[in-house]
Amino acid sequence: MTKPFVITGCGRSGTTYTARLLSQLGCTCTHEQFFTGSKPSLVHTLLARGGLRKLGWQPPVIGEAAWEAAPWLPQLADDTLVFHQVRDPLEFIRSRQKKGWVHGRFRSRHLPHIPKMNKAQFAALPLEQQASWLARFWIDWNALVESRSHGKEYLRYRIEDFDLPLLLRILNKIEFAHSEASVEQTFNALPRNVNTRGQKREDITLDLLPGTLRDELTQAAGHYGYSL
Repeated sequence: MTKPFVITGCGRSGTTYTARLLSQLGCTCTHEQFFTGSKPSLVHTLLARGGLRKLGWQPPVIGEAAWEAAPWLPQLADDTLVFHQVRDPLEFIRSRQKKGWVHGRFRSRHLPHIPKMNKAQFAALPLEQQASWLARFWIDWNALVESRSHGKEYLRYRIEDFDLPLLLRILNKIEFAHSEASVEQTFNALPRNVNTRGQKREDITLDLLPGTLRDELTQAAGHYGYSL
């Protein structure tokens, strides 16, 4: 039987693409529905936090792709696989800055040191402050995914490295029956920029960050295989 899985990270990291790719293969993967659209009910949430019931989605859904899943990983069924999808931090910062700061209360609830900004308040900040808060979020949210994944099968990869062998590895891990020829055909047919719109600011660079944060981002990026 195919194993349940979740794809998570800090957002703006290609989860729309991977969810659509898997779904087109017949491995139904919703995108930001379980944790944001329908949301776990309050009763189920309390039961999960009390260890009396695990959170999970119902067939035919096999997996869910959502950055919001990170805090809930311990409450998912024990056999749920966690796929941690990361993206180059500067590309994340540019992409998130372009799209704006949304779900500010949710971010602050799970990372209390992040201010409860709404989209308009974030947009009013100087670019240097925007970049700094986004760098802080990238570092701490990815760390949250790692810490909350303990006890579950975990695979981390960079979206820049997402290729056919990695896709086949994921399908094998969740034990999803597939034809390699069919997988290759679908993989080659789906554009990678399924959720890319508008022009990012290329003037967002490491130089915008204060020294200590710049060093911390560089160190965290190295942990995930990026050289800044």
